[in-house]
Amino acid sequence: MSQLVTIKGTRSGIILVLDPEVDFSTLIKEVGEKFKEASSFLGKNNMGLIIRGRKLSESEEDEVLKSIKDNSMLTITCIIDEESDIQRKFEDVAASNDNVVLEINTNKKSDATVKVDQNSALIYKGSLRSGQDISCEQSIVILGDVKPGANVISYGSIFILGELRGNAFAGAGGDKDAVVMALSLNPLQVRIADSIAISPESEKSAKLKLGRKKPSTVESEPEVAYIENGHIVKSVYGSSFLRQFNM
Repeated sequence: MSQLVTIKGTRSGIILVLDPEVDFSTLIKEVGEKFKEASSFLGKNNMGLIIRGRKLSESEEDEVLKSIKDNSMLTITCIIDEESDIQRKFEDVAASNDNVVLEINTNKKSDATVKVDQNSALIYKGSLRSGQDISCEQSIVILGDVKPGANVISYGSIFILGELRGNAFAGAGGDKDAVVMALSLNPLQVRIADSIAISPESEKSAKLKLGRKKPSTVESEPEVAYIENGHIVKSVYGSSFLRQFNM
């Protein structure tokens, strides 16, 4: 039996071990065969995926996801990076909460709905591309960019350690104190509770206003959108903002 590809199951998802010395074209065929063989055993479940053995590019990860989708009934919720502590966080949620639901359409689109403890947050590694959506009852931390056409929805706040160019909806349950933070905040649309603002380039609807607390000399600092006097404004995510909101 070939050991180029090995599949292991854990409480937090599927571990896919890949031979580091073999051409990827050979590996991807083996991945399909392995998941086809194990399809009846794995069943129709939603799982995270951990890849070990070799580092894959984004396009190679997409091929792996497609191969799994085509050869099994699994729904892969995300690719978990063991180096970023996200595996531990997923395992903590699974161990402490029976009401966890993760869903994804792996055809270039991911829809995740997560119910977690009030003091928890979802951490997602990777950029969201057009057609990809994440929704969560708690706050969300994204370690990547949110591209145009991607959507992030949270009952809490949204923190993007990258650029926001898609749509973000914080405080989806009505929390007007929620915020949307990004290293670069250039969204198509931001919504917080029942307030909506769109890109300044758009011709219609309320624009994303420049907060009075944003120094004109600062261009490279993280930015945050929040509600002020009933309107969504954008400001520098700095010490003055944090003092104001007691965060």
